[in-house]
Amino acid sequence: MNRLKEYIKGTGWAKFEAVVSIVSGALSIPIGILVIILGINLWGAGEIAKAVVCIVSGIFVIPIGILSIIVGIKLWRNSKNLENYKNTEKEEDLKEALKNLSAYYTLIGWITAIGLAVLALVLIAILVLGLWLGLEILSK
Repeated sequence: MNRLKEYIKGTGWAKFEAVVSIVSGALSIPIGILVIILGINLWGAGEIAKAVVCIVSGIFVIPIGILSIIVGIKLWRNSKNLENYKNTEKEEDLKEALKNLSAYYTLIGWITAIGLAVLALVLIAILVLGLWLGLEILSK
């Protein structure tokens, strides 16, 4: 275990990434709310298609922002625990750091999977809409 300390480097970068993740998540929540409000205003003005895009986008951005904050907190805790282990060599700190790192990668994996699924659905919707519009144009 003593040699393990030599390999613990880059905790400063982990903290930087944690701060970026927390700040971007904190900014995306009010932006998502503003986009939803914009969509509601567009709906009232009769711009239904634009309104739906805004509302759906806003609804998608808010949970991603919340998850981004949680991910940042997990990464921050991980770097603190690794620093503590490096200074004290307490095995509990290393276990806690590994637990936080596992939670970090699990959340990142879920965010990526959800993002890819949404992207796939959007691409399928665009394809179906394009085919439908193309058939409408050809039938005239």
